[in-house]
Amino acid sequence: MKRPQVNEHPAYYTHYIGLVKGDNILKQLEDQVIDIQAIISEIPEEKENYAYAPGKWTIKEVLGHIIDTERIMAYRALRFARKDKTALPGFDENEYVANSDYNKRTLYDIAHEFAIVRESNLALFKHFNEEALDQRGTANNNEATVRAILFMIAGHANHHLNVIKTKYLVD
Repeated sequence: MKRPQVNEHPAYYTHYIGLVKGDNILKQLEDQVIDIQAIISEIPEEKENYAYAPGKWTIKEVLGHIIDTERIMAYRALRFARKDKTALPGFDENEYVANSDYNKRTLYDIAHEFAIVRESNLALFKHFNEEALDQRGTANNNEATVRAILFMIAGHANHHLNVIKTKYLVD
């Protein structure tokens, strides 16, 4: 699958898309399930509810945010792939996290949910043909293609996994 062009997504997603290596987005999405498991296995129990600064999310909340965002982005990809031209709203990630109760769950449970969500989305994404990948839609007043959304999902997860490694798992 080819990488999305700059005219296929809002400019603020360029950073996330740049975090995706290569063109095989489905392989990258599959590999992230293993990557998240590996990172989670390194998190000591006493750091599961740790936030590196006041007002920042905990590790559990960061992982939950990845899940919530993936669900929303996958929904957008489905709507756009099916040529639904309804403009979709944005969402406030801080409100989602504040109302999630991720800190009351186990890290294992959150990681398991991520794997289930990702596997479900991969079952959908694997069957998008080139016509579906080229479809455009509007969400949060910005236009994007389905192809770009798949790269945004992977890049968004990579971004937050990098944050966990550099801000949360340092001594």
